[in-house]
Amino acid sequence: MDELNKIFFSCKKDMEIILKKLQEEIHRIRLGSKSILSFLEKIKIKCYGSFLPLIEVANITIVDNMNLTIQPWDRSIISHIDKAIIDTNLGFMPTNKGEYIHINLPIITEEGRKNLMKRIKKQTEKAKVSVRIVRKKNNQSIKKLKLAQDLSKSGENRIQKITIEYIKNIDNFFLYKEKEILKI
Repeated sequence: MDELNKIFFSCKKDMEIILKKLQEEIHRIRLGSKSILSFLEKIKIKCYGSFLPLIEVANITIVDNMNLTIQPWDRSIISHIDKAIIDTNLGFMPTNKGEYIHINLPIITEEGRKNLMKRIKKQTEKAKVSVRIVRKKNNQSIKKLKLAQDLSKSGENRIQKITIEYIKNIDNFFLYKEKEILKI
């Protein structure tokens, strides 16, 4: 029974990793200044002989839904910040204004939203396939244990319940994101 619990734990852990990875990938899809802020904060800036997160060397201000400003505490590193933002390739170009950096996010058109939804749907389907692969792998692990048939079937049923739970979580996340994108 201990081996079965290890399999269940491993199955949940693997499926959780798939869900988290999907959420990170989809959150990267830019909608407005609030959604891009968390990525900007983590950008590593080369300054003072090391790499520091942008949030530690500058003040990031949301002007409105489509505009941000980044004001470094030390103006001598503004070009390093500019370069780091360009290198991350987030889909926009920063404008160096001398004392601060201005970021204007382009408005997403209806066609752009439809394309975003296609990309998100594709990523969602890939995540579901990955969850099903994890299910198959764990069901095979249960079969390798050569347990009694009823115990083996019970283990496979539990793996199926875990799978259904994660597929549902993926679908719910997709619906949430779809509503968010179409609302803008």
